Amino acid sequence: MKEMVHNALYVEERDQLLFARRFSPFVAKELGRHALYQAMGKTSASVQLRFLRTGPATLTLKRFPASLRSRPGQIDFSRRYGGPLNLSETLDIEVDGMLFHNPLRNGVIRFNEGEEITIHLPNHHEVGWILEGSVEPVERNTGTLLCLGDSIIQGVGVHHGSEGLCTRLGSILEMEVLNQGLVGTLVNPRMVVPLEKAIDYILLGYGTNDWSLREDRSEFIDDVDELLSCLRILYPHQPIVLLTPLYRADHDRIRPLGSFEEIGTILGEAASRYENVTVLDGVSLSLRDQFDDGFLHPNSRFIEHLARQVADRFPSGSGSLS
Repeated sequence: MKEMVHNALYVEERDQLLFARRFSPFVAKELGRHALYQAMGKTSASVQLRFLRTGPATLTLKRFPASLRSRPGQIDFSRRYGGPLNLSETLDIEVDGMLFHNPLRNGVIRFNEGEEITIHLPNHHEVGWILEGSVEPVERNTGTLLCLGDSIIQGVGVHHGSEGLCTRLGSILEMEVLNQGLVGTLVNPRMVVPLEKAIDYILLGYGTNDWSLREDRSEFIDDVDELLSCLRILYPHQPIVLLTPLYRADHDRIRPLGSFEEIGTILGEAASRYENVTVLDGVSLSLRDQFDDGFLHPNSRFIEHLARQVADRFPSGSGSLS
């Protein structure tokens, strides 16, 4: 049943369940640096199960709870965000093009109608699953977009797995996507490792957490440059779109890294030293009245708008690789 999985790096089998993974085992140490990273790193953000139903089929789903509470000595993200993140979401299922938002819970879903089925695995919760019955795989799209970044890339702010930024980009560009967004992450060159998957385009979405959490400006500048350098070593010719931080409610504060606007400047200056890197000004693309939390995370309408803007910056913007 692994051939039914789209938008995953690999599929792991454990305790008679399958788990779609999006991060390489080689970054396990980095994910282990915080309880939040560790939990979110196990999720299947943007992963889809796609198949043609030729007879009765069933999906058995098991949700695995995870503690997001910071351990001693770790950053307390709930205090930084002003409260717990709203990670509620549905299990989205498309049947012959009709989308249904289903409760995300343990159990068995039976498919007795419809031909082409797409199951959007959740963005914020780890799930194991087994697909059984009369099904055939749907051919994967040509080309892969690698998305690296923070919670906005992962999908926080939208509560339906089908509506995240990376999922929408995959649909617009008609490509596979590998969503390596990670809630709370900073620019981290150590997260860039060789992947057992060919990459054609790259989207970067970092900076807002660096501005609110970091205290060393020179370290940030060095990490941005090293991140881009590592990407260019692995992907010397692939187009990169760098999205600078989106508007946030506390943008007028001055932090150790400087003003919020300076983060975009630092990212843009670093990008200018590399070929085939397009910089998008996140603030100018922001819908300032469309936030899920009224503060930081875009809602579904904002993300739909943003996806169209980002997709237009990739070659062709129509899904055909040149």
